[in-house]
Amino acid sequence: MRKQIIIRTALVTALILIGIFLYVIGKEHKVVIDNRDISIGDITYSASTTYVVWVDNQEIGVIKKGERNAAIVTGVSHKIVVEEIKSNVLTGEKHEKRFRLKTNESATVNIPAIINNANEWIDKTN
Repeated sequence: MRKQIIIRTALVTALILIGIFLYVIGKEHKVVIDNRDISIGDITYSASTTYVVWVDNQEIGVIKKGERNAAIVTGVSHKIVVEEIKSNVLTGEKHEKRFRLKTNESATVNIPAIINNANEWIDKTN
């Protein structure tokens, strides 16, 4: 009888933990990709050209100077890749950043800050 209660309790606990895990990895987040000028401290980074953006290996599209686009991502860990376009041709120079989002966070990513390796290239909000 005691062994049966321990097994049932362990199974219920395991199911609860699996449910929490699946909720966390399946949670969607909104990531806004911003190709606008940004001032960080005393430094201003200018959006000067057009970029192709991928988030988690999914192409978000072409983002022109002064534009924004959004991506819906699933999970906790993410990767953004930005590649410049000149004369409708990809330059081959890719900029890659990785970031993590908590369960109820969304983020705004600024492309000029990524290109210039600024520390504040991402703004996370709840």
